[in-house]
Amino acid sequence: MQPHLPMHPTDRQIVCFLIMNKFSIERTKEKIDANYTIKGLMPELFSKSPLHPDVQKTISLVSCGFMPKLNKKLNRVYVCRLESTDVVLLDGYNYFCSFLEMKTICDFSDSDEYIFDFSYFPMKMVTKFNPMDFKRVLTLVEKVYSNRIAGLHYVNIPSYAEAMINLIISFLKPKIRERVRIHKSLETLGEFFEKDQIPKEFGGTGISLSEICDNMNVLSKEYDEYIKESNNARVDESLRPTKLINDDFLGYHGNFKKLQVD
Repeated sequence: MQPHLPMHPTDRQIVCFLIMNKFSIERTKEKIDANYTIKGLMPELFSKSPLHPDVQKTISLVSCGFMPKLNKKLNRVYVCRLESTDVVLLDGYNYFCSFLEMKTICDFSDSDEYIFDFSYFPMKMVTKFNPMDFKRVLTLVEKVYSNRIAGLHYVNIPSYAEAMINLIISFLKPKIRERVRIHKSLETLGEFFEKDQIPKEFGGTGISLSEICDNMNVLSKEYDEYIKESNNARVDESLRPTKLINDDFLGYHGNFKKLQVD
């Protein structure tokens, strides 16, 4: 019924979008449309699949991924720690966007909780940070993939990075800002997470960061071809039933309630 869409979402993806949008049919239709539309509007975030050499080089310099089990609140816990300053942030954002897409295929959770460890974060990384690139990624999380953020935990932030973190927090919606927690050390993570939801390197009893990275590599290999196809898919605006209107940031918005979807 929507001839402009380049691909048909799987039943599992539809269920995922339904869950993340609290079973609102209209919002689910809106997000599915946005998921395909945004790839043509922000191609720089969807230009490389997980197995692209540039992406593989960057993620080899970062320990990141999600814990294998949901916590007691049925939330997925995502952890990240920098290992080298040679990362290319835009390639990292490409990987994260692929991760968000993979979640629509193979994962269900009520919300997401993030732990960012800044134990190794030289001043050089502050100069690499582009706030507008980060804001685009944040927009994808909130407005396209509808990932509900239950908690953002920043650990061991060096003083010279505090302004950067404060800028990031300023981009968040007020209710999300209230869920930000700043930790001076890894020890206080235990006040918010069960021990088995914290990696061994963070003082927990969960799997190690290397195991988390290995699990992510398995997912990357399994879904790389799909991510390539999805990244290259483009909406045919000439066939869209209801035209979109440009706005200042996303480049589009529209009244998706007018879409004719069964």
